[in-house]
Amino acid sequence: MPEDVDDILKSFQRHFGALNRDIPETRNAFSDLLKTVHKDGALPAKFKEIICVVASILAPCESCMVYHTKQALQAGATRDEIMEACAVAIVMGGGPAASHIATVQDCLNKWAPRKK
Repeated sequence: MPEDVDDILKSFQRHFGALNRDIPETRNAFSDLLKTVHKDGALPAKFKEIICVVASILAPCESCMVYHTKQALQAGATRDEIMEACAVAIVMGGGPAASHIATVQDCLNKWAPRKK
């Protein structure tokens, strides 16, 4: 049975935060880069987060899929937008990408369930 996406997110955040203890300069530089890149610009922040979801599927990185799906939703992305982007991931990554989309679906089922 897959882990709960909230547990995956909490674990990721806990471990990422712990990098302050071990490699603070690197962690802070990466955090600054995230803040800079994810600001609204020519592309809105929500599109950048959707791109990160696709990149996470293609990587594949489960923690990244969970984190960026949550961030995309918080930035205003809809379930339909995220799933349409997942279709692009399938085009670029084939069957393996399709199998990793289950993680994104678990996130959406928890945080953006289908309307009945």
